[in-house]
Amino acid sequence: MRFGSFIIKNLLRRRFRSMLTALGVAIAIAAVVALLGLASGLRRSAAERFESRGIDLVVLRAGIAQRLNSSLNQAIGGRLAQLKHVKGVAACLTDMVSFDETSYIGVPVHGWPADSFAYSSIHVTDGRQLRETDSGKVMLGARLARDLGKKVGQTLQIEGSSFEVAAVYEGASMFDNSSAIVPLADLQRLMDRPEQVTEFQIAVTSAAEQRKAAIEEMCHEIESLRGANGKLLGLAALPTEEFINKNTEIKLTDAMAWMTSAIALMIGSVGMLNTMVMSVLERTQEIGILRAIGWRQGRIVWMVLCEAFLLSLIGAIMGVVFAIALTQSLASFSPLQSYVRSDMSPLIITSGFAMAALVALVGGAYPAIRGARLPPTEALRYE
Repeated sequence: MRFGSFIIKNLLRRRFRSMLTALGVAIAIAAVVALLGLASGLRRSAAERFESRGIDLVVLRAGIAQRLNSSLNQAIGGRLAQLKHVKGVAACLTDMVSFDETSYIGVPVHGWPADSFAYSSIHVTDGRQLRETDSGKVMLGARLARDLGKKVGQTLQIEGSSFEVAAVYEGASMFDNSSAIVPLADLQRLMDRPEQVTEFQIAVTSAAEQRKAAIEEMCHEIESLRGANGKLLGLAALPTEEFINKNTEIKLTDAMAWMTSAIALMIGSVGMLNTMVMSVLERTQEIGILRAIGWRQGRIVWMVLCEAFLLSLIGAIMGVVFAIALTQSLASFSPLQSYVRSDMSPLIITSGFAMAALVALVGGAYPAIRGARLPPTEALRYE
């Protein structure tokens, strides 16, 4: 009998136990892939949003952990625009609101001035872009407009105020397509934050090879800006990649994903260990015969590990398929559409298979070594 056939026969000998073990691995891998995919999707969507607008720097209030809690005087934008290497400054006020017409957990509403370069990152599919005189108007992302059932010309209630839909647009990321844009002055009034913005988004003029040095120089300049009283303005300037990495929501998502994944992998490893230990104990005499006819210890170890790896491979395939199906289902669920991407990164899928191999190694190493070290004479007498 060939070595591969021998391994498959051993697994099929206890079909139900093998199936349960593979299912346990599948659940663990599905949790890992789905959670890491969610965290990765949030990070990629945030990066796409900034890249589509050509944003190199984000300026916030220093010491603020939560972006939405940042509050800056709108007039600071004029000083930022005068700095060297600045191509454009976009003032932005952002808040999360709930609409009665939808089951969304929270809808990002952005307040932009009519001359903001941020508008260049969206494509209006119906209606027109906001103008300086468009008080009481709102632009809806395509996905948000679809879920609300709103079209151009219809009205929408935001924080108790009535807004007319001026346009429906397509953005570069899922966040954009699930967001709304209103005139900056309107959102300042609704949020009771007169002359305040959440952040300033800055585009740099320098060529690609000089961009990094220019951004570092600008960060230092911005954080050194002082007011009329000579005190620091208390600004924090972050390159977009650093801003994304320090985002509280993304950091929490990453931490929860890895913690949950670690627990799932430990459970999967314990299940694999239990299965392989039982398998070795039940086949003690068989292993003794194999040792007696010339099988070396390394071959016994390889046999047990191959069985564990095969179970993990089956579980990994099932788990990845389940994770992709789960992610796509969540992405089509309206309250979560702003947070879940339906596409899965190949790197995340590869990580799932790598972790399945780790489960096989952790769960199969001890039983394999234990079985290989059994003296043939003792193994043959085992009952």
